[in-house]
Amino acid sequence: MTTHTLAKRLHGAGFDCAIGVPDSHLTDLVGELGISIPVHLAPREDTAVAAAVGMTLAGARPLLFMKNAGLFTTCDALTSLAADAAVPLALLVGWAGTGTDHLPHHVVTGERTTGLLTSLGVSWATTDHTGDLEAWFTAHRQAGEHCALLVRPGGAH
Repeated sequence: MTTHTLAKRLHGAGFDCAIGVPDSHLTDLVGELGISIPVHLAPREDTAVAAAVGMTLAGARPLLFMKNAGLFTTCDALTSLAADAAVPLALLVGWAGTGTDHLPHHVVTGERTTGLLTSLGVSWATTDHTGDLEAWFTAHRQAGEHCALLVRPGGAH
């Protein structure tokens, strides 16, 4: 799937802003999103979670973006702050250590990403998801569940 196509599908899913920590695998995609919605950068992934919770409580529909290594730093914020505030979040996660990325320090987190998401109760899909992304994100939001769309290196090009 091209970066442009995925950005259009994400915008069509109703996100009106994005916040997160830059990831080299997501640079082009986040740049493309920035054409149609405001994109905000955070210094840390757990800070981005807190900001996304606040944005949601203020009426926005943020898309939270990060690298999978950063996902590991969000566990407490996702399971306490976001859960306590009853704010389901949608994540866009660069899935380093998979696909064409074989760097040893990326493979460590790459092999554990889906297991971490599953153990946290976060539903996930990959950009190979051919269904209606708007319906997928909406179903999780309505159910009060976090969800994550994983982007493999080269998965949106």
